[in-house]
Amino acid sequence: MDVTAHLGLASTDVTLATWPNLHGDWTPVVHPTLLETIGLHTALSVAIDALRLANRLADF
Repeated sequence: MDVTAHLGLASTDVTLATWPNLHGDWTPVVHPTLLETIGLHTALSVAIDALRLANRLADF
C-alpha cells in the first residue's frame, strides 16, 4: 500500500511525506511524521501568539 501524508493549508495542499509499498502495520513508520507535524503546528501557534503580543505591546 502507498501512503501519503498531506497538510491542507488555506492556499495549497502540501505533501509531508510519501511511503511507497508499505506492508503490514505502517503506523510506526507514519506516526513520527504526524508527531513532527503536530509539534510544528504548536511551535507556529506559539510564534504567532508571541508576534501578536509583541505588536500589541509596541502600540502602547
